[in-house]
Amino acid sequence: MARRKSAFSGSVSGADIRLMRIFKTVIECSGLSAAQTELGVGASTISRQISDLETRLGIRLCHRGRSGFSLTQQGEIALEHIDRLLAAADEFATSVASINRQLVGKIDIGMIDYTVSDRRNPLVSAIRRFKDDAPDVDVSLMTGTPAEVERAVIDGKLHFGIVPDYQRHPSLKYRHLYDEDVGLFCAGEHPLSLALDAGETLSEEDILQHALVYRGYFESNKLRNLKQKFPVGTIVFQTEAVLALVGAGVYLGFFPTHCTNQTLYDFKELRPDVFQYSSPICAIWRSDRHQSAVLQQFLELISI
Repeated sequence: MARRKSAFSGSVSGADIRLMRIFKTVIECSGLSAAQTELGVGASTISRQISDLETRLGIRLCHRGRSGFSLTQQGEIALEHIDRLLAAADEFATSVASINRQLVGKIDIGMIDYTVSDRRNPLVSAIRRFKDDAPDVDVSLMTGTPAEVERAVIDGKLHFGIVPDYQRHPSLKYRHLYDEDVGLFCAGEHPLSLALDAGETLSEEDILQHALVYRGYFESNKLRNLKQKFPVGTIVFQTEAVLALVGAGVYLGFFPTHCTNQTLYDFKELRPDVFQYSSPICAIWRSDRHQSAVLQQFLELISI
């Protein structure tokens, strides 16, 4: 009979934090082999370090071996707690540094995909100015759906996010940044694209007969009201997927008008007088992080 591991007890030490960061790196790399380059040590050393963490926590975190790498059920639960602990540790370091107004540490930023190509988005210029003012602060950037970015900010995994302003969470602060123009497009060999090439004038009824790419997450009332008039073609989560499917001439799709400048596809906008609209884009951050000097400095720069 296998001996049951002892439950975790005592305080979390610096060594524990180090092992947790190693474990998280392995997760992000999807296994020990890929993590070797990131961590600068061999797979056997990484495996031993994970074993040390498992012993410390008293649980089996993952399966690793010839069959591959995968989290156990306990490991999946533990990872959620580890994520929160590491985020809190990073926040602590940043907050303590802010006592002396020293801009050090890290700022994690999230945004929805294909927003950085909008000339009105102040993020890139804000990051450049921020690094000039705070060269010792690491800037991390990720993309995701609006719900993923919002949840990561709420959970403390991100300090700051950029999302459409169509629903608000009570634990978050919101600041309007700019407005994004969204239109309906076709391309390629799609019947409506060919009709436009032939010089035909399309009515709203002509357009509404064709299938549309839908998003797999909650959207603004304006867009949902427009989309519900169309047959459902397929459902995706990322703007890049919409661009590819519309560019292939398979479906119609709504996406920001500035995206047409970043692709090889010959997109044609359909009846902007009927289907184009403006979507407000805002900055979000957790309301209890207002004391962070790093975050405050970044918010000042992105609002200029």
